[in-house]
Amino acid sequence: MHEVHTAKNILKMAKAEADLRGLSSIRSIRVRIGAWTGIDIDHLRHDFQTVAPTISLHVEPVEPSARCEDCGADFEPKPGSLNCDKCGSRKVTLNQEKDIELVGVE
Repeated sequence: MHEVHTAKNILKMAKAEADLRGLSSIRSIRVRIGAWTGIDIDHLRHDFQTVAPTISLHVEPVEPSARCEDCGADFEPKPGSLNCDKCGSRKVTLNQEKDIELVGVE
């Protein structure tokens, strides 16, 4: 059910963007989804087709990235650990700002 809700939200974002750009219809939607969102991309694609069968959905999974505040290293955190790969510090900032990002509407 989580993916149906997500599919509806993606469609809502895309319709708003299409309205802003003066598009009369939508053929495809491109999104980036953070790997740590818990969204099953295969289920999302399937559920999206039930919500909007005439629109193709293209999903790019995005791995999280982080920056260490102590040593300045950029790294890809591992699930369950936010320690810096270089110095081991826990003072890190996640760079992935949005869980779902609308990239394009055609």
